[in-house]
Amino acid sequence: MISITRLSRAFNVVRDELREVGLLDDGVYLDQIELVRSPLPSIWTMGYCFHNGVTWLRLVGYQPGTIYIPINAPVERSSGYTLADVIRHEFGHAWAWLDRKRIDGPWFKRAFGERYGFPDGVPAPEEDFVSEYAMTRPAEDFADTFMTYLRHRRNLSRFKNQPGLYRKLRAIEVLVRDTRKHIQQRRRR
Repeated sequence: MISITRLSRAFNVVRDELREVGLLDDGVYLDQIELVRSPLPSIWTMGYCFHNGVTWLRLVGYQPGTIYIPINAPVERSSGYTLADVIRHEFGHAWAWLDRKRIDGPWFKRAFGERYGFPDGVPAPEEDFVSEYAMTRPAEDFADTFMTYLRHRRNLSRFKNQPGLYRKLRAIEVLVRDTRKHIQQRRRR
């Protein structure tokens, strides 16, 4: 079972990373995203964020744009499966919910081969993806690549031997920089 303390600690680690890259500040942009320990147990998922709307779960209080971590999420200690990694991944989906126009812009199709909401993965060499899960659909590719960007933001060059993945990471780096500039301009107004 994931304790509230452990969940809060991981959430704060990711919020600090988002603050460092300029996507979160007090009351600004991704600071709107909440994290909830879901009372519903996980059957197979480590976390989720309704970025396309909420189904019948809205009737029991679930909201779009909120990150939910099941109380029994099968997180591990290995890279890509830690609690912080799951939260990083879900922040990618939450970002798409918050600013879909920015995420699903022309840059996305150039970087990921198809639009964010496209239902199926895009055929590409396996080394162009962070994980098998990223290969399932463009939205998951973005979220897993965003997770990797946050975790390795200070040393993206380590992925140069994987040109397709490196190109996606650099595209996210540019998106983050452009979004940070946009946030700063809005704050000056």
